[in-house]
Amino acid sequence: MLNIIGLGVKKGDLSISAYEKIKQSNQVVLRTENTNSAQVLKELGINYQTLDHLYQKSKNFDTLTKNIVKSVKDLLKNGDVCYLVDGAVSEDFSSKFLLQKIKDVTIFEGVSKCSYYATMSGLSGSNYQAVSAYNLDGFSALSLPLIIYDLDNQILASEWKLKLFDFIGEEQKVRLYVDYQQFLMPLYEIDTLDNYNYSTVLVIDKVDLKDKTRFNYDDLIDMVKYLRSKNGCPWHWEQDKKSISKSIIEEGYKLLDAINADDDEKICEETGDVLFVMAFYINFLEEDLYCTKNDLFTQICNKVKMRNSHVFGGENAKTSQDAIDLWLKNKQIEKHYQSGAAYLEDVPKNFPAAMRCQKVIKRANDYNYKIDKTVSQNMVEDAITKIKSNTATKDDFESLIFACISLIKDYNLSAEDIITNATNNFIKKFSCVENAVKNDGKDIKNLTETELWKYRNGN
Repeated sequence: MLNIIGLGVKKGDLSISAYEKIKQSNQVVLRTENTNSAQVLKELGINYQTLDHLYQKSKNFDTLTKNIVKSVKDLLKNGDVCYLVDGAVSEDFSSKFLLQKIKDVTIFEGVSKCSYYATMSGLSGSNYQAVSAYNLDGFSALSLPLIIYDLDNQILASEWKLKLFDFIGEEQKVRLYVDYQQFLMPLYEIDTLDNYNYSTVLVIDKVDLKDKTRFNYDDLIDMVKYLRSKNGCPWHWEQDKKSISKSIIEEGYKLLDAINADDDEKICEETGDVLFVMAFYINFLEEDLYCTKNDLFTQICNKVKMRNSHVFGGENAKTSQDAIDLWLKNKQIEKHYQSGAAYLEDVPKNFPAAMRCQKVIKRANDYNYKIDKTVSQNMVEDAITKIKSNTATKDDFESLIFACISLIKDYNLSAEDIITNATNNFIKKFSCVENAVKNDGKDIKNLTETELWKYRNGN
């Protein structure tokens, strides 16, 4: 039988039932005797052994845990063991793994370090998050107020400092408790003390939105809510789904420009602007009681899981084309298209015209409705013949453009990119010609057609 006993935070926290169990045991083992709560055992004259030597022997946290579990299991071969930890059993990292590996266990809970320091720091009765400093990699979603206990050495303090930089910023004021004494300091200083021990606890209070210097996406949504509240901004009060809709396109195009320019600084800025617009729509949906932000995130994550069935399901995809084919198949199932025409109609009408045309052609191909390359070439030739003879109509130009986009798709190129590049190249050529004209002391607007043609041909 393994008895795991929580010694509490300070001397005198040991419960009577736990004390009776310890007195009856021939094998009393302390995870560490370097705690305030462990000192009572000496005063009570209880013989014990410690596992402090394992801290020096172990290379990292995982190795330490394995060594503790092995040592306790080895002792159990000789009979019952009382394994003592500081604070509460529920907070102790080694107890978690012992409970997973050993079936016959009795728990004697102790005074919680988290609760003790929550009360000491004025958080009693509040919602707060608590985490062992040894569980550094186990927490990615941190929230405030935050209590980090077991911060017993400078290396751990440095690692947590770096982790928290991104979360709250290096200048954020925090509270560090050592032997019940409080130290108020900016986050970047928490690894500068020289007296860390098992009583050391880091407390980070909740920060008002107005006072924050580091934010996450939830903060952005909260900021939009505040802007639209009675204490917010008159302009934001007036906005609705339609008034903000143009911003989606504008910010999307600005982000695309930054991507095409390979400008990481601008990409970062414009991505933020896109997220700001998205935060508006999350807020609109919540205001209308249509869905919450978690409903929205659940929906998109389920969609990604369903369409990537080769990753989250039992399908197989050996190549990127296999993955695309599966995505399209799963999308067809998800959307419940009643016909191929419905599939084509579902291409957004607000897409740029060339992009929409190319996607419609591609979707028609998915339904085996392919446009023959020879037919497209003939359509181009017929339209050009009519243009040369000045007999072309609007329908001829429509056929010409559609046929060209179809041919572009046959070459696995993007019609949108080609038109954009052609326009950019035209601007560059115009600029070169204009500069050449200026260098000759002339004005491009005053040139004859013959003179301009010479400049355009580099003469």
